[in-house]
Amino acid sequence: MKIAIVGTGFTGLSCAWHLVTKGCEVTLFDARGIGCGASGIAAGLMHPYVGEESKRSLHADEGMQASLELIQVAEEKLKESVARRGGILRLSSDAEQRERLLEYSKQFGDIEPLDESRFWIKSGVTVDSPRYLKGLWEALVDKGVKLIIQEISELQTLNGFDHIVVAAGAGVAQFPELSDLKYSLLKGQVLVCQAPEGIELPEKSSVCKGYIALTQEKERCIIGSTYERTFSDSLPDRALTEQTLFPKTALLFPDVEKLHVLECKAGVRVCRKGHYFPLVGKIQDGLWVATAMGSRGLLYHGLIGKQLAEALVSGNNFTISSNP
Repeated sequence: MKIAIVGTGFTGLSCAWHLVTKGCEVTLFDARGIGCGASGIAAGLMHPYVGEESKRSLHADEGMQASLELIQVAEEKLKESVARRGGILRLSSDAEQRERLLEYSKQFGDIEPLDESRFWIKSGVTVDSPRYLKGLWEALVDKGVKLIIQEISELQTLNGFDHIVVAAGAGVAQFPELSDLKYSLLKGQVLVCQAPEGIELPEKSSVCKGYIALTQEKERCIIGSTYERTFSDSLPDRALTEQTLFPKTALLFPDVEKLHVLECKAGVRVCRKGHYFPLVGKIQDGLWVATAMGSRGLLYHGLIGKQLAEALVSGNNFTISSNP
């Protein structure tokens, strides 16, 4: 089968990998290239306890495992690490959240209380998103996957393919075939920072109402993120981002305002209305969608790609739901 995938972020590359390994001929389409949307600026925090309330995500174990398998593919191709393993620190923000995390520590065993407010998410991984996308793309090239740098404004232009998968993130808004999907757009901004001499970054990535994500470079980190539901454009606004993020991050790293800000990055994510699980499934014959990853793109992209590929190849009517 010939498959066209619109979008080259985490989900698009995951779908491509699982489809090509099932014998499909896959072509990717993107106006700007690999990982040039929200995936490319993601801080890379991957763990089961996403969100301000820290509730354990649906299908967390399957999601983590499927994504780790793709990370390994990228690392084997690049012959270098693209992720920091070994856990993420979670700071509880109130008594209710603390009790919830304590219960999870007994039930699941992948999170451990350290003191009155700090929890160690042992399964947490911090992914170098651009490096990971680069490695996975190069592995896809080895499998014969093609990339066409082209904006797809009408899906009819892809009628020569047996199936079309739209994994375009915010770009789904331009396709009338997807107008019934219930989603909202969320702008997120992050700061890439450098620790000056005499300032030491935390040993591990940390999360509370804000987060600090360590990078592969020893003295560099990413601070995030804004969650802007009302915005006029997708451009970075450094002043607003610093004003928003520094107070949040100070709970995790009191010296945050001493860091040198190297860059402010912005991206627009798609979030499903009414549920955080992505919108994924068959829209009509020959047309599939995988979008609305929200803040769980890294957690879910491997699982979504795998489930969609299995359904597409087998001919199942895999419909949008909270149960992949």
